[in-house]
Amino acid sequence: MTLLDVRDITVRFGGIVALDQLSFTVDEGKICGLIGPNGAGKTTMFNVISRIYDPTAGDILYDGKDLLELPAHRMSRIGIYRTFQNLALWPGMTVLENVMVGDYAKTKAGFFTASLRLGTRAEEKDLRARAYSTLEELDLAQHAFRPAAGLPFGTLKRIEIARAMIGKPRFLMLDEPASGLTHAEVDHLAETIGTLRDRHNLTILLVEHHMQMVMAISEHIVVLNFGRKIADGNGETVRNDPGVIEAYLGSRKR
Repeated sequence: MTLLDVRDITVRFGGIVALDQLSFTVDEGKICGLIGPNGAGKTTMFNVISRIYDPTAGDILYDGKDLLELPAHRMSRIGIYRTFQNLALWPGMTVLENVMVGDYAKTKAGFFTASLRLGTRAEEKDLRARAYSTLEELDLAQHAFRPAAGLPFGTLKRIEIARAMIGKPRFLMLDEPASGLTHAEVDHLAETIGTLRDRHNLTILLVEHHMQMVMAISEHIVVLNFGRKIADGNGETVRNDPGVIEAYLGSRKR
């Protein structure tokens, strides 16, 4: 069953075409890798799906419904969560508090009720407990009450994933989760992503430059270059595609 259906998405920034009639699908329960050289349009596609950018043309269906009709703040309500290429954690907050923020949008507390703590204690207690449980699942509980500032980069990357996981996503978007990690950390991350998918029946869209990890855990891979899709299929198909080889390595004639 197709969960995400991207149809002829085009994004223009002035005279620059960031995405050019891009179409692909992501099946429910699968990991789909979205790869390509720098500037290929991968993060732009992420920003369209998460409703940060409006496309110039095209449609996106999520679970059969028009995703582009929804504003960004509704994404978590329909089970779409994401991480960011550049860490978006609050350094002065504890790790536990950073993870709690991931599901705050679903709470009933408003600005005044939260600031005055009017009828929010039970809800906050539940949110705190779920945040701690999520940290335990990702082997991060030992950092729960420490500030995020000063923690190793690999740990911060996993905290970002924990913050997305607390909302019980159906569709999880991971934007370069392995960037800046050591080889050992990349291997551990790949195992973690696969475990989370299986345990929570997740559908995952993964943008990543670490090709070994993408090939290892993705059932389907979409390759972009200059905003256009140049190949898609399983790892073996993509690895041997002449267009993909040229995009990454350059033409033999050159």
